[in-house]
Amino acid sequence: MEITRRDFLKKSGMVAGIAALGSEVVPISRVVSEVEAAVLGGEAMIPSTCVMCVNFCGIRVSRVNGVIRQIYGNPESPYNVGHMCPKGQSGIYDAYNPYRVKAPLKRTNPNKGPGEDPKWKEISWDEAFSIIAEKLNKIKNDDPRKLIWLHGHGKYLVQDKFPKALMKAFGTPNVVHRTTICEVARHTADELTWGYHAFLPDLDNCKYFLNFGGNYMEAGQWARWLDRKTLDAMENGMKNIVIEPRLSNSAAKADEWIPIKPATDMVFLLAMCNELITNGYVDEEFLITYTNAPNLVGSDGKFLRDGNGKELVWDRTSSSAKPYEGDVEPALTGSYTVDGKTYRTAFEVFREEVMDVTPEYAEGVCGVPADTIRRVAMEFGEEANIGATIVKDGHILRYRPVSIYTFRGLSTHEYGTQINRARWMVQMLVGNVDAVGGVQLHSAYKKPEFFDVAKCEYPPNRVDLQESVYFPQARHNVAQQVAYTLLDPSAYGLEYEPEMLIAYASNRVFSAPVLDQQIEAYKKPYTVVIDTILTEHADMADIVLPNKSYLECWHWAPTRFTVDTKHDAIRQPVVNTYNMPYQDFDIFMELAKRVGILDKFIEKINKDWKTDLAPGRKYTAEEMVAAIAKAKGKSLEYFKEHGLSKKVLTTEEIYLKGVEAKFKGAGKPKMQFYCENLVGTAEKVKQVVAENNITNLDISNIDMINAPLPKKEHAFPTGHEAPSDYDLYLITYKRMYLNQSGTALNPMLRHVAHDSDENFVLMNKATAAKKGIKDGDEVNVESRAGKIKARAKLIEGIRPDTVGISYHYGHWSTSMPDYAKKGVNPNWIIELHSDMISGMTNFNDTKVKVVKA
Repeated sequence: MEITRRDFLKKSGMVAGIAALGSEVVPISRVVSEVEAAVLGGEAMIPSTCVMCVNFCGIRVSRVNGVIRQIYGNPESPYNVGHMCPKGQSGIYDAYNPYRVKAPLKRTNPNKGPGEDPKWKEISWDEAFSIIAEKLNKIKNDDPRKLIWLHGHGKYLVQDKFPKALMKAFGTPNVVHRTTICEVARHTADELTWGYHAFLPDLDNCKYFLNFGGNYMEAGQWARWLDRKTLDAMENGMKNIVIEPRLSNSAAKADEWIPIKPATDMVFLLAMCNELITNGYVDEEFLITYTNAPNLVGSDGKFLRDGNGKELVWDRTSSSAKPYEGDVEPALTGSYTVDGKTYRTAFEVFREEVMDVTPEYAEGVCGVPADTIRRVAMEFGEEANIGATIVKDGHILRYRPVSIYTFRGLSTHEYGTQINRARWMVQMLVGNVDAVGGVQLHSAYKKPEFFDVAKCEYPPNRVDLQESVYFPQARHNVAQQVAYTLLDPSAYGLEYEPEMLIAYASNRVFSAPVLDQQIEAYKKPYTVVIDTILTEHADMADIVLPNKSYLECWHWAPTRFTVDTKHDAIRQPVVNTYNMPYQDFDIFMELAKRVGILDKFIEKINKDWKTDLAPGRKYTAEEMVAAIAKAKGKSLEYFKEHGLSKKVLTTEEIYLKGVEAKFKGAGKPKMQFYCENLVGTAEKVKQVVAENNITNLDISNIDMINAPLPKKEHAFPTGHEAPSDYDLYLITYKRMYLNQSGTALNPMLRHVAHDSDENFVLMNKATAAKKGIKDGDEVNVESRAGKIKARAKLIEGIRPDTVGISYHYGHWSTSMPDYAKKGVNPNWIIELHSDMISGMTNFNDTKVKVVKA
């Protein structure tokens, strides 16, 4: 639906002075006249950074007579360059929301759970801090690990370096972010392949772009950059193909939509590899000089090494196995005999494994015609221009104008890491990594330890089992696991039982699968919640501390880099609607002081941010922002005036500081075409399980899970093994309007957004007709995990064998208004089979049956 700026202003502007109305809900009709009466002349325009989603657009906030009138995009931002979406503009309501928590609350009803009224009692800040500090001090003196800290969107409010520093000073390792219920399999695949994470397509120079379910035209990360860059590139002749089961906004704006069966992207990608290799679209120079594809692999799946532990290749000059050093010329293909044993190059192992993954085989698995898969592969290979170079600013650069992008699309699966690895296999074959028009890496080989065999810790130190034998490669926390460990810590070998939990801007009890277990688990610890509204997790809390909204805070704000820019940014207060004395950082400082860890907290901050704060006193959030700005070489006054400090990258910085500097040539580390460390990890897991007699970890498929190369078996998740009467694949997705818990209370978005009052079960019209279901009918959706009731919405833009349900609906907090409770939460019916490598939650692997209610 098209909405003009004037239409949105009329429909969504907030009323002046709403704060004075307390808890009164103001009718939109009353809002309109107030907003239209605002005069632009003489207004204060305050630059800041949006946090209504995770794109962190630069903003300018118009304030007239002490009241926010409008939010605009900041044209100085290199990320959104003045653009602003309706959700960002609706951030006004974040400050003026009458449902905000306005004072510390203490629970008086000991019973917890959906439907239980906490019977809140307002208490003073001093009483709240005293109660919390007393409990924290007791735990600190006993075993600091008994404290758990959760944050979700809080990471992007205050940045997680601060809660991490606070918890390090306290002594607990249990700081758990939400990444495994977002995209972490993508990160882990990046880290296994090139030693860090985060990448972007070079859309200014790309000619052929494959997007596997990246939802940036709706609610994905990098949305406000990727959406316009993609459309600009298409205007300049780039072909854009979206491969996903549902016709999302991203697919609707593409040149072509390929509806693929959920979770089968692996086979599509491997079939592309087959076609590329068979037809000679292979950048051999890239594979030899940048990756470990030439390494010799034995029958045990491990590399051949010399007496010094150096990996060996087959030297074509001397016809012998040697380390890739000096004048050695590695062979990319073939089998070779060394000391009476046969070894193949890693590339040869991969080539032989994918030879039976033909487009015809893929058609049977993916539900995509073989001719389509073959055509996409051939077009990708042709457009890659293998061997071509281009001159930019005097530099001769590799030119490979093809790229693959994803976010949740390839990630939210039981084998999400391996599926994302397949995406890298295709791109390494054509050599587009850090090439002009290809895929640009962020900080290549920043952490070489990602190439090591995992620790496989047991007993685990962390409550989320990160880097333990249960999730060996998980380095970004395992959000959903906290609850299951809380239910029975000893079952996982935990040597302590958590007693207290602090949840900062996190609604974990609502956002992970198997909700009944999440709810039951989070009843156990004494819980403190820091948030702006009473979410489901706040409903389970014993103490709630109100936080200021992002338009009332000083923050050193997170930002999004682009291919050719990077920038630092701040948030600064525009108003203080309810005259609250504390924001998040102030709460951290006060708790640190009362628990006796203030100096340790400051010490950790100085280490993480390169600041020079003196010990011995609390610092305000403004002082903290000023100290970080100083460490970055800018004054606070500069940031207050501009909101950000930006840098445009040079051609050398964009294309020559990544793989060219870190991996190219003899004697250098190599990108992991073949992840031998996963072989070692599988062996270590088996050993730890046997030595400790661990019975709640199924390792029957451990070699397949930790395969050094992606395999077709990774296209068949456990959730798809449901009985035949579960005949439909369930997928989930984010709608732009409600992709953070706080926005569930935003009536402005519901007013301007068509059909956003509740979510629904997206069904293909033909499938629904066979089941006797009409548009708008109530239906029961049942999986092996549970059953929910929702309304059916019939469309043609979804596969006939697939249904879709969006997130962020179906709230049950007793403190939320009725409009926030509409719709359903699919987490009630999603089966949990987490990716063992990364810890990623498999949101898109469940099979269901749908019948008319």
